[in-house]
Amino acid sequence: MPQRGWLWPLLSHYHRAMPIDLDADRLDSWKAIANYLGRSVRTARRWESEEGLPVHRHRHNTGGSVFAYREELERWRQSRHDQAAPLVAPPMQGQTDATIAVLPFNYLGADDSRAYIADGFTEETITALSRVPALRVISWTSSMTLKGSDQGARQIGRKLGASRLVEGTVRHEADRIRISARLVDVASDSQLWSSRFDGTLDGLFDIQDDMANAVVAALELQAASRPAPSAQPDLAAWQFLVQARQASLRWRKPAIEEAVALLEAGLAVAGDEPRLHAALGRTHLHYREAGIDFSEAPIQAAEASASRVAALAPGLAAGQQLEGWIHYCKAEIAEALAALRRAHAQEPWDPDTLAMLANCYLISGRVSEARPLIDTLCRIDPLTPLTRCMPGWADLLEGRFDAAVGPYQDMFDADPHNPFARLFLVLVLAAAGRRDAAQDLAVAVPPGVTASPPGQVLSLFAHALAGDGLPKLSPALTEGLASTSDVMPRFIGQAYAIAGDVAQATHWIGRAADRGFINYPYLADHDPFLTALPADPAWTALLGRVRRRWEAFPG
Repeated sequence: MPQRGWLWPLLSHYHRAMPIDLDADRLDSWKAIANYLGRSVRTARRWESEEGLPVHRHRHNTGGSVFAYREELERWRQSRHDQAAPLVAPPMQGQTDATIAVLPFNYLGADDSRAYIADGFTEETITALSRVPALRVISWTSSMTLKGSDQGARQIGRKLGASRLVEGTVRHEADRIRISARLVDVASDSQLWSSRFDGTLDGLFDIQDDMANAVVAALELQAASRPAPSAQPDLAAWQFLVQARQASLRWRKPAIEEAVALLEAGLAVAGDEPRLHAALGRTHLHYREAGIDFSEAPIQAAEASASRVAALAPGLAAGQQLEGWIHYCKAEIAEALAALRRAHAQEPWDPDTLAMLANCYLISGRVSEARPLIDTLCRIDPLTPLTRCMPGWADLLEGRFDAAVGPYQDMFDADPHNPFARLFLVLVLAAAGRRDAAQDLAVAVPPGVTASPPGQVLSLFAHALAGDGLPKLSPALTEGLASTSDVMPRFIGQAYAIAGDVAQATHWIGRAADRGFINYPYLADHDPFLTALPADPAWTALLGRVRRRWEAFPG
């Protein structure tokens, strides 16, 4: 069940749980257009004059009376996104570009409620091919963003940084199943291989293994590179896993409750299946990460699931990842690193483990150790918005603010209505000395977001950057997220630092340090807002505590 336990829930939750009202097809003012784009009016006007933003004017009115169509704006935004440079680097001279993407298989069964079988088959195929050392396989999370896409092979390959594509269909009727698949060369848009596999639903995993081996053979890789047969879970357990994953990714309370119920039903049917227990533990943590329940109850439920996984399958990568996530939630970063390293050793291609592990290194002041993980993450998961910002996160922590702007801009452009993506970009722009742009972005908060925790912090930044008095934060909305991770208290502390409030900046950065942010070089040497704070005994003492923890942190 792919997640981003340390931060992605925050990003995705606010995108889903607080949708912006975009139902009107026509936007009848510069303000409406700017709000739709998630930018200031000044930026929207500049985009029209410099980048061809499709804005219309009433012929019978003055030039200031404008309107735009949402569909046209979306096409324009997509064209800008398509023109962006891909995250993945080209192969080095003399190397073969063995990068493959498995596109979501289309479900052709009569019962649409079982369409999850095709998504699950796609993921299992990706996992099987990822075990081949000679292949770089694009992650499930990036592949699924293209579900239903009518783009051509070349365009998809460019987006994903892949030279080969696997695509196909799953035809399902009663107990019979037929998988049709083909391998496509991106450069020539030609078919390299195709085949059809028939069998029963109970034999789905055998079909998946046969297909993965056939794909590897078609790629003319060495026999030693063939994927090992997958560890086949109970079919009933697998079906509950796939359905629960699809429910939990909606990040709302009813959906999370549905996922928990599905996993518990799966355990009742399949018995003590460790993958079900691991998924159940992660799903319980969604309550906390999605801002639904900040108590210790989700962590306790996750710990109970982790204990069952450890008893049933001590070496299961999903269990190690769950342990890492639990330790991160408890601000036990060294323990989280140890568990995530074990998960990564078993499944080095897993994007969630890569992202969580890299983040733990980054907040601990070990940026050089995070860089290779981020590079791998960008190569296998290029379309996930959070992945796009990770190189910038590393640059930011090393004081390379101009370099950080591009990756954070990419994340924001991929999800412009997400207030956390906006908040990150505001901070990076301000750190890079582009305060006017940062202030414009902080002010142009879409309706429905202002009362949320990120909306309140955006307001804090807007006032701080303008030199105004800072608004009072709502404890009911900020304290929960501030106690969940290091992210929110760090932002709040930086906003107070911009305003020159040493006491509040010290308090909130201290809260971030309590939650695991002990990157001493960033706090002491790189952050332009914190390093500008006047000498203060409390701030100096906090930096001393952080430095001791940073120096003592295990390598």
